[in-house]
Amino acid sequence: MTASLATIDGSVLPATSMPVKIEVSGVEKRFADDGKPATLAPLDLAIRENEFVSIVGRSGCGKTTLLNILAGLIAPTRGEVRVDGQRVEGPGRGKGVVFQQHALFPWLTARANIAFGAKSRGLDTAAAGREADQLLELIGLMSFGDLYPSQLSGGQQQRVAIARALALDPHILLMDEPFGALDEITRLEMQEELLRVWSSRRKTVVFVTHGLSEALYLSDRVLVMAPSPGRIAAEYVVDLPRPRSRVDRRMIELQDAVWEHLK
Repeated sequence: MTASLATIDGSVLPATSMPVKIEVSGVEKRFADDGKPATLAPLDLAIRENEFVSIVGRSGCGKTTLLNILAGLIAPTRGEVRVDGQRVEGPGRGKGVVFQQHALFPWLTARANIAFGAKSRGLDTAAAGREADQLLELIGLMSFGDLYPSQLSGGQQQRVAIARALALDPHILLMDEPFGALDEITRLEMQEELLRVWSSRRKTVVFVTHGLSEALYLSDRVLVMAPSPGRIAAEYVVDLPRPRSRVDRRMIELQDAVWEHLK
């Protein structure tokens, strides 16, 4: 991987003491042997436990493909992904996924959608119900538990989708443009909500987004991908304490630096 690891002042940070959670080794992806550039060039990547990492880049650079490989939803052409030292062979096994479209079951209430996730990890009906109530409380929708997805706003639907993923009790939360379909105000609210949930139930998060400010506001580290073939072109540590100000001069400087790579 050809990349720069930098803070806002350009200095290199020491490696975190947290153990590596996700290890990507020589992963390459080709969907067709037609002579065109690979969707993903061979890349290496390490993501540490409880780290919040965002991936940004132009459309078509391979962000979603990389996330789907991490999730085990598609297999790499070459290379491998390991979680806690174990090779990823498919979905599940401690990985929860949240997509741009919430994918809730329309025939189940918010509470039942979340309970479904809890039952999927082996909890009985009573325990799954208790877990659903705890998560409804966590996401601030306790009074909405008996409503169906069609009766919820877009932001509420995404909260339920996140809660359902958390009900699986995953070690890793993989999120593909989860707020991309929301209006700007709701999107900002959901960023705050995600950080609150993340701080309460610490998970390793990999978050794909087109939004530079969103990535910098949320993340410990931002990976910048370039296309043709998809590769990690730069890597930035966001060494700013939380809660962060969206108009902090250092945030703006870092956004300008990331934008230079995208240009």
